[in-house]
Amino acid sequence: MPKSRNLSRNESLMLRYLSEIISYKVKDPSLGLATVSAVELTRDYSYAKVYISFLGDGDVHAKMEILNNASGFIRHELAQKMNIRKTPELRFVYDDTFERVAKLDEILKRTKK
Repeated sequence: MPKSRNLSRNESLMLRYLSEIISYKVKDPSLGLATVSAVELTRDYSYAKVYISFLGDGDVHAKMEILNNASGFIRHELAQKMNIRKTPELRFVYDDTFERVAKLDEILKRTKK
């Protein structure tokens, strides 16, 4: 079943707001530069999967732990910005797409030689 227009619109808004909140309001220097690549909302707005990637080195598990520990704060900040009846519970998911693309690119470069 296709997504409703409101659901898609709210996912887009949520992506923008979460990017701002994580970049500017989560004050943990060990988090580094985090990028929200996608948001998937359930139809009843109970849960939101937040796909996130990180630029730079560092322990991904530690960075994910920082976000999970700050999820209540992030959710509260999101509720202040969004005009929806129910603010979803946030579930952060590591998005390793950039790493997989880099590995694939490296493999392709080696095969050309």
